[in-house]
Amino acid sequence: MGSAPRAGSNDEAATADAAHRQLDERTDYNRDYDRIVFSSEFRCLHDKTQVFPLSTSDYTRTRLTHSIEASCVGRSLGHQAGLELHAQGVKLVPSDLGTVVAAACLAHDIGNPPFGHSGEDAIQHWVEQRLSPPGEGAQSPFATEAEWRDLRDFEGNAQGFRILNRLQSRERRGGLRYTAATLGAMSKYPRPSVLPGARAKVKGRVSEKKFGYFQDDHDLALEAYRATGLREREPGVFSRHPLAFLVEAADDICYAVIDLEDSAKLGLVPMLRACELLEAVLPEPGRRKPPRHLETRMAQARAGAIGRLIPQCVQAFMDQVHALEEGTAEKSLTSLRPDVESALEAITDFTSEFGYRSERVLQIESAGFKTLGGLLDMFATTVVTDTPNREEKKLRQLLPMECFQRPEYAAADEEKPPKRDEAILRLTPYQRLLCVTDYISGLSDSRAVELFQRLSGIKLPT
Repeated sequence: MGSAPRAGSNDEAATADAAHRQLDERTDYNRDYDRIVFSSEFRCLHDKTQVFPLSTSDYTRTRLTHSIEASCVGRSLGHQAGLELHAQGVKLVPSDLGTVVAAACLAHDIGNPPFGHSGEDAIQHWVEQRLSPPGEGAQSPFATEAEWRDLRDFEGNAQGFRILNRLQSRERRGGLRYTAATLGAMSKYPRPSVLPGARAKVKGRVSEKKFGYFQDDHDLALEAYRATGLREREPGVFSRHPLAFLVEAADDICYAVIDLEDSAKLGLVPMLRACELLEAVLPEPGRRKPPRHLETRMAQARAGAIGRLIPQCVQAFMDQVHALEEGTAEKSLTSLRPDVESALEAITDFTSEFGYRSERVLQIESAGFKTLGGLLDMFATTVVTDTPNREEKKLRQLLPMECFQRPEYAAADEEKPPKRDEAILRLTPYQRLLCVTDYISGLSDSRAVELFQRLSGIKLPT
């Protein structure tokens, strides 16, 4: 569970990395964690929706605070699981497991576009409405069904893998070259958008619920997953890394508990009812008389619920540790404990009905569809064409040049990088569209709205 080869590295680079590490007291996993914290993509999460978009409250969580909180829970899950394994004679450093899970939790939402899951829906909707799969209708920009499905089913998890392995430190293969263990732990769905033989997803197989890498990143994904030792069930389709189940549990706990607290703080659900739902997670004998002040009661209920759920998920992990290592486990840790599953379902059902579907949330999510769809309308046609008109040439200039620079396409004797149009022509239409989704999904909520307003003439630069 704790091997640390770096994905995408070659012998020369590995030697240089080894020399550098001799002067650095951090472990490889600590370096992974620090690289994520210092990345621009991670900082951008401060203005990306967790549940409540463009909130005017300083209290409401964003994707950044959610990721940090999930990382804290993940560190506890990983460390406690490491202690249990160490007590059974497994040779590992428990704190290393905690660091790997914490790093993976930090990065688990790094690929989310503006407006969170609603932003994913907006990109998927636009592709479905505007672009045809190969062989259907108008000329398609896609060479294969899998390329079309990559964008028709656009997935933040796959975008996260792409960010860590390609978009960061673009000048070298493998990007920042995170350890295979960290990449494995953050990959909840280690499979492509189209399964072999175009078969359907297996019902109940949690690792196939979504997909985890784009066709453009196929080789890097195979290298990373094989370096981690994941079981390859079919070509390109892998079982989950055991630690990915702990990352998922940390996300599930925070998603349920924290989103309920935010809903109560925003006045979308009754504070008293929220406290009662969280307190129901605690065993009856362990419950104390709650404080009278509801804010204090909520803080205690939230901390108590998380403190109760962590050891239960660790126990579920240990109960099926052999199946996890063999790659045959296919159920989330929270679903393996009926008491945990029922408590979290009660919380998420309540929050979904009264929080996620509030009028303000739905209004802004609808506006997000218009925003992201509008930006895709502008930029997608601009890059797909080989002969841009005057307006399209101006729009091309707004896309960062780095979007189109790929080291593997550079000629060995090139003295300087190609010009923008030359760089674009080297890419397939599918790769050009990925450049656009790379750019748009990297925008914060506020930046996406502002850019759309300015390019639409609704709001001009001052």
